[in-house]
Amino acid sequence: MKIENQYSPVFGAKFINSVNIGKLAQGIKKYDSAPVSFVEIDPNNIGDIKALENASKTWSYAKFVDNIYHAACALRNGSKYYKDNKVYALTAQKDKFELLNEKSLLGLVHVGPLDDGSLFIEHLQVKPDIIFVNNPEYKGVGTGILNSIKCLTRKISLFPSSEKSVRDFYEKNGFFEYPVGANIFTWVKDLSPRF
Repeated sequence: MKIENQYSPVFGAKFINSVNIGKLAQGIKKYDSAPVSFVEIDPNNIGDIKALENASKTWSYAKFVDNIYHAACALRNGSKYYKDNKVYALTAQKDKFELLNEKSLLGLVHVGPLDDGSLFIEHLQVKPDIIFVNNPEYKGVGTGILNSIKCLTRKISLFPSSEKSVRDFYEKNGFFEYPVGANIFTWVKDLSPRF
């Protein structure tokens, strides 16, 4: 008698850590601290790719969501140009990460490794509904993403976009421009204030 194994493991987004951000309290314009999940996208999981594709289609006015989605697709396809890159998401979802819900996504980030073992942020995108509305349901999403990445490495570098608000955001989160005028921002664990 032949027994066939029909079990096929289901993989999906991998929980990395929980981080607290602001969530609008019901009925009042005050934010309470609320835990959300930072997860690593599994580019080989069709559900994760579908969630990113849906975000790419529905996040109007998002500058970088398409780039992040395409990076995840390149990772899935084994592109040598994305070797050891990773895509992460901050989500309001608390469990069942193998079934990532696009509606729960709050922000995305694509990082690549540098030769010294540190990370380079290629793109960071907060859901536009959070950025462009008064009194959004969540606040501090970008900072939550950065704080989670800071737990993964001792140094992070990036080229911020030219908007003053973007540069101010990174400086507020412990990044500094060096050399001044070079438009490369860096965070170093031992040189930056504790978060």
